[in-house]
Amino acid sequence: MTKISFGEYFDDQRDRIVKDMQNKNAQQNIEWMEDYEKRRAKKQELALLKKMAPVGPKEKKLLKEMIEEKTRK
Repeated sequence: MTKISFGEYFDDQRDRIVKDMQNKNAQQNIEWMEDYEKRRAKKQELALLKKMAPVGPKEKKLLKEMIEEKTRK
């Protein structure tokens, strides 16, 4: 694809806009990835808590509270 020139001012302006949009996309991708990692870690932790088998009523109550706390966050 050939780049059509509209003058130095407009070419520079277009180049700045393209560069800014690329930086914005990279920043959004980084933020999304961080959020994804947090959600994934939370799901893994919750799955581990659900796999645990309580021995007695105190442990059962504590485990239930821990699961409820993790689901609220």
